[in-house]
Amino acid sequence: MDQVESFVMSDDGRCRHLVTLNPEYVMLARRDAAFKFRLRSAELVVADGIGVIAAARMLHGVKPDRVTGVDLVESLVAHSGRWRAPVFLLGAREGVARRASDRLRLRHADALIAGSESGLTSSLADDEAAIARIRQSGARVVLVAFGAGGQVGWIDRNRAALGEIGVHLAIGVGGAFDYLAGDVSRAPAIIRTLGLEWVYRLIREPWRWRRQRILPVFAWLVIRDWMRGR
Repeated sequence: MDQVESFVMSDDGRCRHLVTLNPEYVMLARRDAAFKFRLRSAELVVADGIGVIAAARMLHGVKPDRVTGVDLVESLVAHSGRWRAPVFLLGAREGVARRASDRLRLRHADALIAGSESGLTSSLADDEAAIARIRQSGARVVLVAFGAGGQVGWIDRNRAALGEIGVHLAIGVGGAFDYLAGDVSRAPAIIRTLGLEWVYRLIREPWRWRRQRILPVFAWLVIRDWMRGR
């Protein structure tokens, strides 16, 4: 959060990109060179997902702290008043960002929520409308929920425009708005501590198996490299 604060409080006219890395991102980067480049261009990458932490420990002997998108948003909003850094929520399904904003305001009395917008997509055709809406809000931090590839691409493509309108930090937060809006219940703390949050969500949302089928592949690649002594 000290690093995030330095980004938010900077006055150099740049918009920094913070990536919340999980195995889905890693696997997408393996087959998409442009996506990999965008990840490596980010100023800060945090470990969001027990798989990334396990891989770092097995392959490099380090254990980074886990920083989930939900916890990151909560911390940012909690600090937004003291930092005088209004936060804008962009993306997710219709109405989700607004409900998330309302619940965040209830939990954090001094929060600065600049606004929300759920009617736009990560498409290039929607960029102008999104930037205009963010400009009107006076936001300094933008949280983007367009899905893994969409949000990273959107932020990377619009960083210069965001910096010009006073945004200092942009973060892709995936499904965090669904949790914050109360549409999806979060796993109990003990399950999160054990790193089994993905199992909990798969049980509650079986359709997610299509996305989570990459997890065994990711695990095998990590084990393979570990066995090779990398």
